[in-house]
Amino acid sequence: MATSSDSSEINEAIIKILPQFGVKELKAEQMKILKCMISRDDCLAVLPTGFGKSLPFQMCIPVQRELHINDIGKIIVCCPLVSIMKDQVERLQKIPNLKAVYIGSSSDISEDMKDVNIIYASPETLVGDPICREVLKTLHVSTIVIDEFHTIATWGEDIDGKPAFRKWFQHIGEIRSICPTASVLALSATCTLKIRKRVMNALNLSPDVTDITMSPNKENIKIVVNKVNTELEIAMCWLIDGLHKEKENFPKTLIYCTSIIDVSKMYKYISNELPSYIGYIDMYHSESTTSRKDKILTELKKPDSSLRIIVATSALGMGVDICDCQNIILYGAPKTTLDLIQQMGRAGRNGKPSLGLILYNSYNSRHVDVDVKQVYSSKDCRRTALLQPFLKKSDMDKLRSVETSHTCCDLCALKCSCGICESLPLEIMFTDTSNISESESDSNTESYDWAEYEAELMGLPDLDICDD
Repeated sequence: MATSSDSSEINEAIIKILPQFGVKELKAEQMKILKCMISRDDCLAVLPTGFGKSLPFQMCIPVQRELHINDIGKIIVCCPLVSIMKDQVERLQKIPNLKAVYIGSSSDISEDMKDVNIIYASPETLVGDPICREVLKTLHVSTIVIDEFHTIATWGEDIDGKPAFRKWFQHIGEIRSICPTASVLALSATCTLKIRKRVMNALNLSPDVTDITMSPNKENIKIVVNKVNTELEIAMCWLIDGLHKEKENFPKTLIYCTSIIDVSKMYKYISNELPSYIGYIDMYHSESTTSRKDKILTELKKPDSSLRIIVATSALGMGVDICDCQNIILYGAPKTTLDLIQQMGRAGRNGKPSLGLILYNSYNSRHVDVDVKQVYSSKDCRRTALLQPFLKKSDMDKLRSVETSHTCCDLCALKCSCGICESLPLEIMFTDTSNISESESDSNTESYDWAEYEAELMGLPDLDICDD
């Protein structure tokens, strides 16, 4: 087996394998993850959305073969979303001599499992299916990958007396006892310090585990927060005006809502106001048809797509490659700062100046965590308030020491004296009409009756879960 002294050999092997994955070089963090896997060391990595966290474990077996390592085991990938697993398996099928499968239940287990290199499955299958557990015991597993590990805490734990959204997430750590010789690679894009501690305990990770963490701070995203009218048609009339004026030149924008009901309201409002613009908008949630989801995902990957506004729940999220989108609107911020950072972080993945516009009303503010309320009420800097739960004191001190600018947040923009401040087009559209306060009303605006939609959609799940 390769050791830490074989670094040059590992680097040479990686260079030979990279072209198969269409990548020119690995980032330092990706390289560190891969070397941990080769040496069978536990690793916890918190890296931004779009960073390429999956590449190291996907490359690991081909690199090991290049190094002529004899003891090559299988890689088990425990992932929360079916869409991510199926997408990655489809991509890996194009890699020579690498076999990956998705197991939805024990019925998917076949005789040729011994020839499979990477096995994808949900916690419900890996831990909750007795047959699958027994099969795992017979396999030589080198690494267990826990993708989006923060879901152990956010989805797997009982909250305020309510049962866990997906109870088997709290039992993921049992995979270690099923495969006792395997190392663990835990991956996430966002994780608070509190969740990190809970997950490390659940996965039996030692305090000195290899920790590869980057700040979730995305400096290219300007954070703007505004309290808006509770009436949708008043709060979002500026969007209608902007789309009517710009048409196909309207900046590509994702609008995240906190429920399917709100997505339906937003989509119906826009399409009713501008019926001839229906080709520019669409909506995505867990109850959307598969064909509609596929169509939207395809359009999101095209830089020249005519689709300008996508209204969605958090179902449009983890593992989705969104091309050239510089604008995210959170209509009614999510309950936690973790979700807030994840959703807002889907803007500006190309590094260009971007906007995270958080719009909330009196109702929304009563249903969020105290950390989100601090972002709402901050008088100093939205960014430092948002990142407080994620960064250690030394990192927070470093963040506060950086001179603020108009590109940081709306509060910092007010203090900026550079004289050359520029705003993104969507921010200009909003600020031009943001003088409409929550208490004002517009008697000339059509009032929509959403009762029939609420009756139809009430109680539907708001997440794309692994149960198909």
